[in-house]
Amino acid sequence: MAAPAEAASRQMQSDSGENLQLLDRDYSWPKCIFMVTGLSLCITVDILQYSMPLAFLPSVLEDRGHRPMVIATAIGIYYWTGFAGGAVITSYQIRQLFKAPDPRDEWITVQKTSTRIKYLIIGLLFGTITLMAQAYHPHCQMHTGCRFIQGAAGAFIFFYGFLLSAELFSGPQQIFAMTSAATALNIAEVLGSTLGANIYDAYGQSMVFFFLGAASIVNQVFLVAMLFMLYPADEPLPLLPENPPIIPDEQLKADGWKKLTHMLKSKVLGVAVVLIVSAALIKASVEEILPFHADHRWGMGPLEIGNLFSVIAIAYIAAAVVAGRVWESLGHFQVAWSGVWMILLGVCAWGVFLLAGHFKDQGALKCGLACYGVCLGMTHTPAALFLADAIEQEEGKCKDAANGIWNTMWEAGGSLGFLLGGILAEDYEHQVQLMGAYAIFSFVSAAIMLTIMACPKRSESSGKLERLLAAKKLGEGYGATQALESGKVA
Repeated sequence: MAAPAEAASRQMQSDSGENLQLLDRDYSWPKCIFMVTGLSLCITVDILQYSMPLAFLPSVLEDRGHRPMVIATAIGIYYWTGFAGGAVITSYQIRQLFKAPDPRDEWITVQKTSTRIKYLIIGLLFGTITLMAQAYHPHCQMHTGCRFIQGAAGAFIFFYGFLLSAELFSGPQQIFAMTSAATALNIAEVLGSTLGANIYDAYGQSMVFFFLGAASIVNQVFLVAMLFMLYPADEPLPLLPENPPIIPDEQLKADGWKKLTHMLKSKVLGVAVVLIVSAALIKASVEEILPFHADHRWGMGPLEIGNLFSVIAIAYIAAAVVAGRVWESLGHFQVAWSGVWMILLGVCAWGVFLLAGHFKDQGALKCGLACYGVCLGMTHTPAALFLADAIEQEEGKCKDAANGIWNTMWEAGGSLGFLLGGILAEDYEHQVQLMGAYAIFSFVSAAIMLTIMACPKRSESSGKLERLLAAKKLGEGYGATQALESGKVA
């Protein structure tokens, strides 16, 4: 009885031009650590391209006579094109929900994984070329054009870096991979400016971009080696339907809307999006304004500005570690706990600029920035953990769509924050007003998060919904129910 089904499965794979093989995800720990290092480096290099020039590039470009908005564009365009690239990826993933279901979408195969790793290599290759161009010709137009390309490529690196960290591994190794990816993101965001300032102070700005280009090449070596570490599993491929039904376009459209609306009703995804947008908005504005503020009002040079970012970095990393450790023990209080820190982030960002305006004490400023860094760690880390929970609740194409939505909204919050920060880069009074508005906004965000969690639960998981929709294709009424219960719809 199984022979015809197996023959149909082989024929369908042959028709698609692929010799698909399920991926063996049972790795030794040394091999797992190597692969996780390669994926985490992708996140690190991607974010370092953005963060390392933050401490010195505004001052350098200002000394060359460029206006603040031009400088803000050279810095913030990385986020803006990252948002555009993320929107393209997310639109594509959402579009997949309106296509006929294919059982092969659920399979984690050697071929699919290899293709996604190659996407990362190509994205990093674009970064290497543009970074070397910035090193050889470090001028404003070159920085703006290269960061435009880096941001677009970075959207793909960020998306597939996190996606592969989840798909390549299982069990404890998956937890290790996701934790490493989140930690790499945190470290690169907050320590990058300090590292860039020190390299700039010692060797000049060209060496910063040579360093980043070299790091990108090393990362590509890791990824190429990973391609040779992908082995097929011993288990056979699941059986494909012998005669898959032809589904009318109207039905595909209706089913796609059902899956999309069901996914968007995910309370965990809603909380994750609100939290990351709010935190990224505040963080981007502070990072855009702080170098101008420290330069104009305190007379600090790039190295001193980098040290300010290092204060944020240390507090950020420590808070991120604590947040990860206590997360599971919080239980039902995770949203309330995150909401409190969201409020503190908005209030603290406002307080830092008020403090710097009324007290000419750098010690007080650094204490304020340390508190701000703690609040960043306590908001960004929960946002990533909520995302992991949201992806875990989805199945099939809904996983990719949920991941894409979160990434795009993270880029959207950062892009808007950079834009507002750039417009107000030289106007201290309006800077304080902007931060005051963020403080109010943080209360609103916390209230929205709590309201989302108070809403009724979804009726069923997206996986079950997709199986029910697939069962509907096999027949109506008793026939569909019987197909679902008999296991034909897996």
